[in-house]
Amino acid sequence: MSDEPKTADTPPQDLFWTTYLKDAEEEDKYLPKSWEANTGSVLTFTGLFAATVAAFIIENYKSLSPDSGDQTVALLTQLLAVAANASNHAPIDAAHAIAVVEPFKAPPTAVVVNVLWFSSLLIALMCALLSTLIQEWSRDYVRDINRRRTLGESTRNRAFNHIYIRLGVDRYGMDRVVYWIIVLVHLAVFLFIGGLAVFLFPINDVVAGTTTGVLGSFLLLYLAASVSPLIDPSSPYRTPATYLFAALYFPFMTTFRSLSDCTARSSLNVQSGIVSQLGTPANTRNTRAFRDLISRTVPSGHCTLS
Repeated sequence: MSDEPKTADTPPQDLFWTTYLKDAEEEDKYLPKSWEANTGSVLTFTGLFAATVAAFIIENYKSLSPDSGDQTVALLTQLLAVAANASNHAPIDAAHAIAVVEPFKAPPTAVVVNVLWFSSLLIALMCALLSTLIQEWSRDYVRDINRRRTLGESTRNRAFNHIYIRLGVDRYGMDRVVYWIIVLVHLAVFLFIGGLAVFLFPINDVVAGTTTGVLGSFLLLYLAASVSPLIDPSSPYRTPATYLFAALYFPFMTTFRSLSDCTARSSLNVQSGIVSQLGTPANTRNTRAFRDLISRTVPSGHCTLS
């Protein structure tokens, strides 16, 4: 028996819910695939990235504790000095003969590097854990959606349960969780890059300068890609920083336009009650522009193509 009743034999209310379930079926297939594809790539990247960061940490974390070899050399030096004085029948000052062990203090650069690298490693591991959870939640979503088809429920009840599940997904921002995982991965990479630059400068200026130049070039490209959608909303080059810049850019432009309008109107001696209302259209434009940027649609009022 077909799951979809024939139109002629279907009551109008059931036909409505049947149409809804049929239209939602395609999105029910797309969403879990999108979640698993994004988290799968995150798992692959974080696995390789965490191994790389861990290798650097293993070599550098030792700088946070005293080197037993250096302490041994210092003690042997003092013993040799005492022995030399004794062989020369020189008087031995007991206060100087006793080895004074100064408290160890880690170099500031070592502390900064380890803070950045350990933070980067922990963030990468948390991203991997969150990705596995997202994949599990994705499978739960598919199972909950498909289970209703085998329970023999009415079309109306199936539709209501589907709406209930989808409202939960939208209310708790499943898509936003996946997006924030990607944001955290980017943050982990930049923390590692910052630690790498600090790590290299005390070792060799040439290597540090070359590495910083390469990293700086990449950072400029990253910033250019992040800002390009603000200049041209049709630009496909978007990064997590794009929406951060947009959240700062549009309110700034709103305030700037409002101040400009207020100044212009004040010069024409317009009543203050009218001037105080000038922010509303600007706020509306701000919200509309941010919405168009996120949804990647033609900006409102620009329906012509050049």
